[in-house]
Amino acid sequence: MKYNKEQQIEIAKYAIKNNYGYKETGAKYDISYQQVAAWVRKYEAKASINKPKKTSNEPTKTSTLDILSRRDPVLERQLEDVKRRLGLIN
Repeated sequence: MKYNKEQQIEIAKYAIKNNYGYKETGAKYDISYQQVAAWVRKYEAKASINKPKKTSNEPTKTSTLDILSRRDPVLERQLEDVKRRLGLIN
């Protein structure tokens, strides 16, 4: 029996949904497990191409803790200068 593209996709989805049971899927649809595996690979490859890629231009989420724990070199030098003036450091 010949399967069209939609049927191949349906069979691939069925195999994936059933924990990649190629042999069982092949028995259900009366095709070889190798053919099922090939269609699953083809389906997954096409699905990964259609996924939106994360670009480096997208802003990354930064937690408040990360922001607050950053050290500002200008403020660090000013603090050191004040400590030196007060005689707390040499």
